[in-house]
Amino acid sequence: MPCEEWSRLLERYRDAVNTYNEAAQALRGLPGTSFSELWQDAEHARTKCSSGRADLLHHEHVHACLEPDGKKPRSAGINTKTLVIGGQRQTAG
Repeated sequence: MPCEEWSRLLERYRDAVNTYNEAAQALRGLPGTSFSELWQDAEHARTKCSSGRADLLHHEHVHACLEPDGKKPRSAGINTKTLVIGGQRQTAG
C-alpha cells in the first residue's frame, strides 16, 4: 500500500505534469519575443516535472512502500513508469 509521502509526491508530480502541458500548449503559434518569454516558463515547468518524477521514483526505490513485503516497489498494480500523464495517454518512461 502506498504511503502518504508517496501519495504526496505523486500529486506533486501530476501537478507539475499538468503545468508543463499547459506551458507547452501556450507556445503554439507565438511570434519571436512572446515565444521566448513563454519558452522560459515551459523550461521551468519541465525542470519541475523532471524533478518531481525523480523524487517519486527515488522514494519508491528507497522506501519500497508499494510492495506489501517491503522488497521491490512494484505492488498495488501501480507502476509510475507507465502512468498516464496529463490525460495525453503518454507514458512517463
